[in-house]
Formats: sequence, C-alpha cells, structure tokens
Amino acid sequence: MDKASIPIATLADRYLSACRSAGMSPKTIRGYDEKLKRYIRMSGGTLGDFTLQAVRNHLTELQQARKWAGNPYTRSSNQLVSATTVRNHGRVLTGFASWLYGEGYAEGNLLSALKLPRANDVRMEPLTDEEIQRLLSRFDTDLELGCRNAAMIWLFLDTGLRCAELVGMQMENLFLDTRRLKILGKGRKERVVPFGHQTKRLMERYICQLRPQPVLGDMVFLASDGYPITENTVKMVIKRASRTANIPRLHVHLLRHTFATRFVLRGGDTMWLQTVMGHERLETTQRYVKRGALQQVVLQKAPSPMDELVLARRPGTRRQSIAEERRARPPGSIA
Repeated sequence: MDKASIPIATLADRYLSACRSAGMSPKTIRGYDEKLKRYIRMSGGTLGDFTLQAVRNHLTELQQARKWAGNPYTRSSNQLVSATTVRNHGRVLTGFASWLYGEGYAEGNLLSALKLPRANDVRMEPLTDEEIQRLLSRFDTDLELGCRNAAMIWLFLDTGLRCAELVGMQMENLFLDTRRLKILGKGRKERVVPFGHQTKRLMERYICQLRPQPVLGDMVFLASDGYPITENTVKMVIKRASRTANIPRLHVHLLRHTFATRFVLRGGDTMWLQTVMGHERLETTQRYVKRGALQQVVLQKAPSPMDELVLARRPGTRRQSIAEERRARPPGSIA
C-alpha cells in the first residue's frame, strides 16, 4: 500500500479515534478536531502533501487570518488570530505528526524541525476590590438564577476553578460541612479544593432553597428546567455581568487569574497554589507568582532613585543631614 496517497482527512479521523481510546477529555478532542479540520480545509491533500513546508505555510496563513473568519455562528472580527491560537494549532499538528511516526505511517517525525511561533506574554490585570464588589452586587440572591450565578462567581474567585470543572461538579463531591470540593480536573486527575464561609452560605442557600429538582444526573449547578448547565451558560452569565457591572475585560479565566494573583499577594505558598489550581507543572504556577509580583509593584509606591537625589540636596531635610555626615567622615571609617 502506498501510504503517501492516504488522504490526510482519513489519518486525522484515525488519530482522533486513538485519542478517544486513550481517554482524552471530550473538550480536548473537540479542540484537536477543530484544528485538524482547519488544516484540512486550508491545505488538505494526502500524507505525501503533509510536509514541514506545508505546515509552515499553514501557520503563516493563520497569522494573517481574521479572528472567527469562516465561523458560521460568530461574526468575523477585525482582529487577527492571536499568537497563542496559532501556537496551539502548531502544537496539535506536531502531536499528529508524532502519532503518524509512532503508528508507522511515516518513516520519521515530519515536523521535528518545526519551530512554533512565540506567544505574546500579555499581563492580565486581575479584578480590583471595587470591581469585585460591583460584580457581585449585580446578582439578586433571593432569586433562583441570581443566587446560582452569585454562587458560581464566588466559587470561581474563592477556588480558581476552571469553567469545565465548575460545570462538572457533582453533589456527591461537594462537602459543605467541611467546605471542600473534590474536583476531577485536566488529565482526569482528582484534587481537593477548599472554599470560604461566604461561598458556603451562598451554596447552602442555592442548594437547600432555590435549586430546581435535577432531571439528568446530579450536578450542582442546574438550569431552571433542572438540566445541567453548560460551559456556554457560564460564559453567557459572565458576558452579561461584564456589561451590567461595566467591566468590559471580564471573562471566565480572569476570575481564575484573580484568585491566583490575590493568593500570591497575600503571601500564599506556591506549592499549595499549584495543588489547588491543578497545575501539572510548577512552571505554570510560577507564571502567576511572577504576575503577582508585578502586581505588587503596581500597587506599592516604589522609591524613585531621582526623588532620593532631589531630597538629599534639599536644605533642612533629614536626608541632607545624613548626606553631610557621610561626607564629613574620615576615609575608611565605619558608620
């Protein structure tokens, strides 16, 4: 059989099937599927056409593409596709190339020499205390949906959960008496996450008084009809809250980022933060530590070397006296 003539679409389907059998999450599979299909739409061809240069050309085209271009459900944006998105497309294609080599379809890793484009290291501004207060005041906790949405926001800010983790929370893994959650995170890894008293009060109010009777499964957060909410539901709640609270930059991941940054600013332990947030690598957690340090610089008034110089020259100041004392000391003397 001439393997080079196998359509790349056929091999992509086999790759996704292998990913499913390996136990990858549905969300990961959807991401792989979307990125492989985009390559097939733009480049297509057979295995023989899947070359290092073809993939480089594909990534170059992506760098020049408009955001949401070709999406039937979202209007195209004037913004270009982000560098992070292009990098993620490259990662999926390199994983696909590794699988082709491992399965014997290729004699070597076709993309071993591919250098992925650098992603921009954009500093995300965490929510301020005033913005958090403004956000939480948007919800009427006497109503079912208002209480549910407020409880979700508090939980995001109090635990740093991912959106998929919050949506997938089950009642059997929620322990209100000890204020603990058992979460099945990325890579199907379990971890225990604590939360505070105010979050507990809101969760109790929602679950014991306002939560509808579940229709399917026993998820914690439900729609009004009793069915589990979806990630799109959460994103719509956040989008609506961003408008009413006048916080245009608000999105789900910003809540997780705000939790981590505030934890670092309070002097929290890095290893503890890594465990609670479910990071596989410490390097991922260190990014939040670095951003927390940058935020500390923003919040504090750092001394200016030039201001110190001006104050030292100003007559009658303590700094001038100290400067004169130092000049009057004999050479080699110790202060």
